[in-house]
Amino acid sequence: MSPNLDSNSFFQPFSLVVQQGKLGGLLIAILCAVLASFHLWTAAMGTLYPFSQRAFPMMVCAAIIFLGIRASSKNSSSALDTDCDKNIPVYDWILVLLTLPAFGWIAFQPDYLANRWPLTLSDAPTVLEQTLGWLAILLLFEATRRTTGWVLVIGGALVLLYAYVGEHIKISGLSHRGFESTHIIDYMFMTLDGIWGVAIGVAATYIVVFIIFGAFMEKAGAADFFVDLVTAIAGHTRGGPGKVGIFSSALVGSVTGSSVANVYTTGQFTIPMMKRLGYAPKTAGAIEALASNGGQLMPPVMGAAAFIVAAYAGVPYSSILLASVLPAALYFLSLFIFVHLTSVKTGMAGMPLEEKPKLIDVLRQRGHLLIPMVGLIALLIWGVSPLRAAFYAVCSCVVVSWLRPETRLTPLRIWAALRLGAQNSLMILSTCAIVGLIIGTFTLTGLALNASSIIINLSGGINVLVLFCVVIASIVLGMGMNTVAAFMLVSILGVPALLEIGMDNVTAHMFVFYAALLSHITPPVCLAVFAAAQIAGANIWATSVQAMKMGLIAYLMPFLIAGSPSLLLGIGSKFSLIPVISAFIGSICAACAVEGWTLKRLKPFPRVLLGAGAVLLILPMSNGRLIGCALVIAGLFFSSIRSSKSVKNA
Repeated sequence: MSPNLDSNSFFQPFSLVVQQGKLGGLLIAILCAVLASFHLWTAAMGTLYPFSQRAFPMMVCAAIIFLGIRASSKNSSSALDTDCDKNIPVYDWILVLLTLPAFGWIAFQPDYLANRWPLTLSDAPTVLEQTLGWLAILLLFEATRRTTGWVLVIGGALVLLYAYVGEHIKISGLSHRGFESTHIIDYMFMTLDGIWGVAIGVAATYIVVFIIFGAFMEKAGAADFFVDLVTAIAGHTRGGPGKVGIFSSALVGSVTGSSVANVYTTGQFTIPMMKRLGYAPKTAGAIEALASNGGQLMPPVMGAAAFIVAAYAGVPYSSILLASVLPAALYFLSLFIFVHLTSVKTGMAGMPLEEKPKLIDVLRQRGHLLIPMVGLIALLIWGVSPLRAAFYAVCSCVVVSWLRPETRLTPLRIWAALRLGAQNSLMILSTCAIVGLIIGTFTLTGLALNASSIIINLSGGINVLVLFCVVIASIVLGMGMNTVAAFMLVSILGVPALLEIGMDNVTAHMFVFYAALLSHITPPVCLAVFAAAQIAGANIWATSVQAMKMGLIAYLMPFLIAGSPSLLLGIGSKFSLIPVISAFIGSICAACAVEGWTLKRLKPFPRVLLGAGAVLLILPMSNGRLIGCALVIAGLFFSSIRSSKSVKNA
C-alpha cells in the first residue's frame, strides 16, 4: 500500500512538485526517448565498450520500470503507467535514485572493470563495490518482478543461494566448493560473465533496435496494412477470417516478435471476425494464439530470441534466418490446413465480398510500408550487420511513411514510436540481465558442465528420452516467461546434453528454440492462449486444448529438426530434399487425420491408417517413410471406397 505523501512532512515538498508539475509522466516519456535514442545512436555510430553499452540501458530501463509500473501491478511491461495525473509513490522515487549509482557505476567505469583481475585477492571488490553489487541485484529482482512476475526472481534468488551453500549439498553433480559473497559479487556484478553477460549484450545491441523498428512500423500503420492486405487476398475464401488471422499474425509477428503483443494487435480484429462468420470462440482463440506464437518463427525479425540463438550458437544472424524458412513454412502450412478443414467440416463461408477491401486499394494506400521490410531482408542478405541493417530500416520507415498522409510519421508520431520502442524493451532488458545472473551461477559453480550428464542420467542414456527431457524442461521453465528467458535457461542445461548425443551445434540450439515456443500454447500457463481466449470470450482451458490439437506440428517441430536437419536448409549439416518433402506431406496428412477429414469425413479405419502413415513420414527413418507412404495411400484408398459406397447407397 502506497504511503500518504501529504501526511509526510519530510517528503511533502517533493510530492507537491510531482503533483503540481506533472513530473512523473514527463520524466517517463523523456527516459523512454533517451533509451530508444541511445540504441539508435549506437547502431549508427558504433557500440560503446561492453560494460557501458549494457549497463547504461539497464539503468534507464530500471528507472522507467520503477516510475511507470506500480509495485502492486499485474506484472506486465505493457502496463506502463504514463498518466501524468497519477502520483508516483515516494519509495519508487527512492528506487529510481538508487539505480543511478547501482548501474551507473558500471556504465561509467569500463576501463577500470576491463583491466582488473576478477576473483583475485589483489583486485577483490571493495566494501563500496560489494554494496553497489548487492544493491544492483536487489533492484534487478524488483524490476524483473514488476515486468515478468516472480518466477525469474525466485530462480535468481535460489541460484545465488546455491552458489553460497553448494558445498553443503551432498548430491553428485550438484555439489561444489561454495563461494563467499565477495566472490559472488565479483563474478556476477563486475565481469562480463554474470549480469552483464552475452544475454544482455545481445539485447542492448541488436534486439532493442529491432524492437524500435517494430514500433516505428506500428506507428506508421503497418499492423493495419498487413491485416487489410491478407483480408483482401484471402478474406473471401472458405473460412477466410481464420486464414486472415494466420497470415496477418505471421506478418505482424515478424515485426513485433512477441506472442502476447501479437495477439492483442491482430486478435482484436481477427477473432471477432472469425466468430461472426461461424468459428467457435475456442477455435477462434486457438487459431489466433497459434498464429501469433508462430510469428516468432517468421524472418526477418523472428522475435528477440533469434539474436540470442545466433549468439549462443556462434553463427551469423543471417544463418538463423535462413534456417528458419522451412520450419516457419511448415508451421503455417499445417495451421492453414487445420483451419481449412475446420471450415469445410462446418460448411463455413468466407467474408461477404462487399466487406472485403480491394487489393489494389490496400496496396495503393499503404503498400509502400513493405519497402522497409524488403529493404531489411535485402540488407541482411547483402551482408550488412543486423545492427546497421535495423538502423537503416528505421530510417527508411520514416522516409517512406511520408509518401502518404495517413502513414506519415510526424514528429509527434516519431516521439510516440520512440516511447513505444523503449516500453516494449523493458521486459527484454530486465529478463536478459537476470537470466545472465542465473547462467553466470551455472558457470561459476560448474553446474553447466554437469548439466548434460544429469539429463542423460535421468533419461537412462536413451537419445529419444533426452530429447523429451529437454522439451519438457523447456515447457516447464518457460511457464509465464517470454521465449527469450525460456530459451536461455534451457540452452545452458539442454544444449550440452544434445551435443553429447551427437547433435550438431546449430541444430541443438534450434531444437531448444522451438521447444521454448511451446510454453506459450501449453497449459497450465500459456500466455498467448490466455490472451486470445480473453478476447474471444472463450473458456481458457477449452481454448488451450484446441490450441494443442491444432498446434500439433509445433510439438513435433523440435523432433523433426532433430531427425531431419535438412529442414534447416543444411545449416550445420548436409541438405537433402527427401526428408523435407516427407515432412511437409506428413504434416498435411497428420492434420487430416486429427480433424478426421480429407475431401470427405474420414471413417475410423482410414483415419487410423492416415495418422499412422503421417507419423512414419515425419519420423526420420528411410524405411519408415516407405511404409508411411503405403499407409497414407491405403488410408486414402479405403476412404474413397467408403465414399463411393455411400454415394451408390444414396
